[in-house]
This record gives sequence, C-alpha cells and structure tokens, in this order.
Amino acid sequence: MRRALDTSRLPPPTVPLAFLLAAPWFGVAAGGVVAWHGAAVFASRWSAPALAAVHLVTLGFLTMTMAGSLLQMVPAVAGLPLRGTSRLAVWSCPLLGAGAALLAAAFLSGHALLFALAGAVLPAAFGALLACLLPSLWQRTRAAAATAHIAGGMRAAVAALLACVSAGLLLAGWLAGGPAVPVLPLVDTHAALGLAGWVVPLVMAVSFQVIPMFQATDPFPPLAARALVPLVLLASAGWIAGRWLDAPWRTVPALAGAALVTGYAGLAASLLLRRERTRTAAGTPYWLLSLAALAGAAWLFAWPGGAADVLVGVCFLAGCAMSAVNGMLYRIVPFLVWHRLRARLPPHVPAPKFAELIAPSRLRTQCRWHAAAVAVLLAACAVPSLASAAGLLLALACLRLGLDLATPVLRHRHSLAP
Repeated sequence: MRRALDTSRLPPPTVPLAFLLAAPWFGVAAGGVVAWHGAAVFASRWSAPALAAVHLVTLGFLTMTMAGSLLQMVPAVAGLPLRGTSRLAVWSCPLLGAGAALLAAAFLSGHALLFALAGAVLPAAFGALLACLLPSLWQRTRAAAATAHIAGGMRAAVAALLACVSAGLLLAGWLAGGPAVPVLPLVDTHAALGLAGWVVPLVMAVSFQVIPMFQATDPFPPLAARALVPLVLLASAGWIAGRWLDAPWRTVPALAGAALVTGYAGLAASLLLRRERTRTAAGTPYWLLSLAALAGAAWLFAWPGGAADVLVGVCFLAGCAMSAVNGMLYRIVPFLVWHRLRARLPPHVPAPKFAELIAPSRLRTQCRWHAAAVAVLLAACAVPSLASAAGLLLALACLRLGLDLATPVLRHRHSLAP
C-alpha cells in the first residue's frame, strides 16, 4: 500500500518554491565555470575551477533542492508539522545562494576576504534553515509512526549536513587566514559527510516515498526501507574513522557501502522496470541514470587502487545526484502548483493536469540534454579537451530545467501568492 500525503500541513508554496526554482541556475553557473576553464577543471580535484564548480553544484544546485524538498516533505511525508517559522526558511534561501556564489568566487580568485565573507554568510543560511527544520524533525507524533524510517533518514541526513557544514567552516576559516587545520583528512571528511552522509541518505529516504508515488511502482520492501539508510551511514562513519586513523582497513567499510548502495540501486531499478503502468512514467529515465551512476561511483571509489577522484566526483555529482534531482524537480514543482490551484480554484473548476503544467515532451528533451552532458563530462575525465563542450552542455541542460520549472509558476503566480 502506498502512503498518502498529509497535504493539510504544507507550508505556503512560495517557501519551498524559492529554493527549487533557484537551484537550476547554480547548475548553469557550474556549467559555465567548466566551459570557461576547460581542462583545468579535470586536472585535479584540488584545482580552483574544480572546487568552484563542485561547490556551485553541491551548495547551489543540490542543497537548494534538498532544502526546498525537506520543507515540503517533512510535513507531507513524515507527518511532522513545521514548528520553526517559515520566515527563517525564506531568509535561508538568498543567504544560501549568496554563500555559494561567494565561495565559488573565493576559489576562483583566491582572495581571503571572499572566504571570510562566505564563512560568515553560510552559517547564517544553514542556521536559519536548521532552526526551521530541527524542531520539526525531532518531534514525535502519532502521525509519523508509519513513516518513522523516512523521518529517521531525514534526521540522520540533516545531522550529517550539520557536521559537513562545521568541517567546511573550519576549512574556510583556514583559507581566510585563520588557524591551521589538518587539511587532507578534514577535506575528505567534509566530502564524505556531504556526499555519503547528506546527499545519499536523503535521496534514499525521499525515494522511498516519491518513487512509488510519482513513478507508480510497488512500495519498497519494509525491511529495506528501514535498514538501508542506517547501514549506509554506518559504513560512511567507518570509512571516516579509518581515514582519520590512516588505517588500511577503511577499504572494508567503503566496499560495504558500495555493496549497500548497489543493492538499493538494484532494488529501486527493479521496481521501476516492473511498474504497474505499461508506459514509462515521466521521470523514470532520470532515476535509472541516477541509480546506475550511484553504483558506478561507489565501486570506483571503494575498489582498492580504483579510479581518480575527478572521475568519481563527476560520476556521483553529475551522473547520480543531479540526475535524481532533475527528475524530482519535474514532479515536485508541478505538484506544488497543482495542489495550490486545487485549493484556490472554485469547486466546479478542475485543476490543470501535470501534463498541462509541464509537458512531458519538455521533460524528455531536458533528460536527453542532461544525459548528453553526463556522458561528455565522463569522457572529459579521459579526454580533457572535451571539458568546455561538457560544461556548455551542462549549462544548457540546467538552463532548460530552470525555464521549464519557472513556466507554470509564472503562469499561475497570482494563485500561488499568499
């Protein structure tokens, strides 16, 4: 049985939509950095253009989307009413955008002042967001009992985000001229917390609801839905501990984590491929690309003597995380618009269908652009001369996404207003 959404507790749609509509433009900016700097982005994960592009994707594209999704899904999916004021979330969106832009500019220019400014703006952004989310996530309600595993995954992901931000602020302070820090293990911890602690568990927890709901599949098996996120987090914690100890056994939790996410990817793909509908549901190609890239990135990272860091990063960020987010945005934004219209329109006037808000043909076109960008980005890891073309494709795909999402919101802006 699929879980029904509790739409009575949703915040005003303008709150999550501010995050969701801003996210694609950071993807455009990241693609622009890759296109402009070309092969330098793929030379090393330590290159300034690579760090700028990565943080535009992680802070601007991914975190913006996941913050907006959490503000909608904590009350609707987990059954936990938002207890923090929505004004805090409204302030968080521009602060997060400004912090991401400042940090990218700091990496590209090397100016300590920009690192200091980013280190001041980003804590304010995350502080406002977490002040809205934490009181909600840590409350216990009867309505949340049936979705305890989803709420638990959200809690764990937000806790990992808090630790990731703390590590990042230490690094930003050092780059701004502050106290020395153990750079190499702290950078690896920051990346592991952000990707394997924040992005992967949250995408997994959300997918337990959105894949059955939006892709018309059977629900995930209860045992898998309860156990996968905690086990992935345990493997991540084991790898982080091994990294700080510089212990060779850290390969063991890395391989265990790769096996776990591969099992999740295989399970999710099997649900998608044997769905109840005979016709492919909108967004399914994004999920299949994301799941394949997730398994590939995990094994490339975990296998002893495996692939270069740049290839792993491209496979995970562009192939896995951005693909899943693209697919979810094409479903979540129309849902928010549709739900608001249904509540505002007179009873005798039907709300428009999803296909009338964003035509499926537009989704399919953007999916092809995004898949092409992922393919060329992966090829550029071996042939750096393709880097500029890859960045241009990524920018165009994100531009198309941003325009597609903005169209129904602008068309119905009067109905969406508070």
